[in-house]
Amino acid sequence: MKKVRTVLPILIIVNILCMIDTSIMTIVLPEIQTAFRTSLNNLSWALNIYTIIFASMIIPFGRLSDKLGKNKFIFTGLLIFGIGSLLTGISPNLPFMLVARGLQSLGAAMIIPTSMVTAMELTDDHNRNKTIGILAGSQGLAVALGPTIGGLVAQFWGWRWVFFINVPIIVVILLIFNLVLPLKKELIQKTVNLDWLGTIVSMLVLSSFSLALVQGKDWGWGSFPLISLLLTALVAFIAFILIENKVANPMINLELFKDRNFTGSALALVICNYLLGGFAVIIPTFLTKVYHHSELSAALLITPYSIAVMFSVIFSSLAIKKVNKKIMLATGFILMGIAYYLLSKLNLDHGSLPLIYAGIVLGIGYGIVASTANILAASNFHGQLLTDSNSVANVLRQVGMVLAIAIFTSLLTNNVKTAKANLIEYGHRQVAELQIPSVAKRKLNQTIKQKLNPNINNISQNKETFNKTHLTIPARKIQALKDQNYQLAIQQTAATKGITSDELPEPLKKQIKIKVDQIVDHKVRAETTLISTSIENFVKKFKRMIKHQLKAAFLKVYKTMIWIPFLSLLVIPIFQFKKRH
Repeated sequence: MKKVRTVLPILIIVNILCMIDTSIMTIVLPEIQTAFRTSLNNLSWALNIYTIIFASMIIPFGRLSDKLGKNKFIFTGLLIFGIGSLLTGISPNLPFMLVARGLQSLGAAMIIPTSMVTAMELTDDHNRNKTIGILAGSQGLAVALGPTIGGLVAQFWGWRWVFFINVPIIVVILLIFNLVLPLKKELIQKTVNLDWLGTIVSMLVLSSFSLALVQGKDWGWGSFPLISLLLTALVAFIAFILIENKVANPMINLELFKDRNFTGSALALVICNYLLGGFAVIIPTFLTKVYHHSELSAALLITPYSIAVMFSVIFSSLAIKKVNKKIMLATGFILMGIAYYLLSKLNLDHGSLPLIYAGIVLGIGYGIVASTANILAASNFHGQLLTDSNSVANVLRQVGMVLAIAIFTSLLTNNVKTAKANLIEYGHRQVAELQIPSVAKRKLNQTIKQKLNPNINNISQNKETFNKTHLTIPARKIQALKDQNYQLAIQQTAATKGITSDELPEPLKKQIKIKVDQIVDHKVRAETTLISTSIENFVKKFKRMIKHQLKAAFLKVYKTMIWIPFLSLLVIPIFQFKKRH
């Protein structure tokens, strides 16, 4: 146990570093988008590629570590992750960043499953649940803390330090690593035979399925490329099952799924991480785009949620031996359902407390479910099955995050497109009722259509949308009006005197000219003021409608998903809990 106390802090830190990078980018995406001058759609791949590669490689790397040595594997993973973090931070453009993020993800996939198994191998049966709970909880906490830490770092040092900050920490860990986990004379399993065919096929399943989920909103769910990817994933999955049933040393021992606790935990982990991802991906954007919070302000508002996850994980890990596990899982899912109900009704117009309450409830619920499911997933296994159970559990957590990124952003994109279409229709209808010149109406309608184009993937309320929309009467038109009125005044004056216009004295003409110009200028100012006031009132009203529609688009996502945590209660009967005697 003394050895575990020395090793566990290092493993916790590296787990947090790896998992925090699955969500830390969400809060700084707008800054990076501006820096790279790219669309938010393209930039989302910097987030997606990390999750996809991580999910695809975590199982084969878990097996490969047994053959090469777990300590060496973790050390190498840290080195790769550190290099990837440095390269991501110095990225000059998006393609460079995608490659660097992929390198980061490879390092993380080497570290996570190997560190989990290393910790459990050093732990006795009596303390195993506590160790699993601490490591799994640290991973969930890291995902929850990602946007908060990202916002804090970006506010003071810029978005690049969101990635640079990993480098000094990793350097320190690498320097002391050999003192804690010796690289020499490490016991390895020379007889481990890798199932390369199963590995390749599993990667094909995960990568094609993940890519389909991520791209569905852009390609269209009925498009040929998307259907092809889903069919590829399905065929590869069936092939994977057949391969794993026949090979002597399968990559995943399918015996795992004969254990009801593991099967139940697998479903629970996918669901709770899906619900976690729905919060981590959507809320930062909601705060910055709808309510115009800074990254730092948004980060601070999410912090109570992160703290709730931390304390919930600690409590659940300690309470799992004393509290009925069915009650714990049910409580966790119900709390997440309540949180989604609160999120669907979120109103921050009078303060941020509703978000803080919803975040705390969600954090507590997630911590209970994730901690309990992680412990139960490995509760009946030892040796290679223990390694496999943790690798698969980690994959399923990532599958939940990929599902959240794909489905929540897809729903949000569709909701925003609908909101924009509604706003355009509403705007044109309101403009038609304004008592302003037709040229001003055309200008307003053009601005509305341009700024709220449903085909442009932009979810910003954009405070500057109508700031430059005002009527200016061209100088040539004003001069023409003055000339016209001057000629009319000259003719009228000459007629009253019984002479022609040419016979009027020049001084009198100048007086008439000055007076006419003054009258026209006064009328133009009055008319312009009246028109500008009408336009200003319309713009204020329309901006309120934009905020209302965008807010509804975000909250509708949670209304659509509110049934999932409650339906998840059906997972609980799958578990087979041992009765205490």
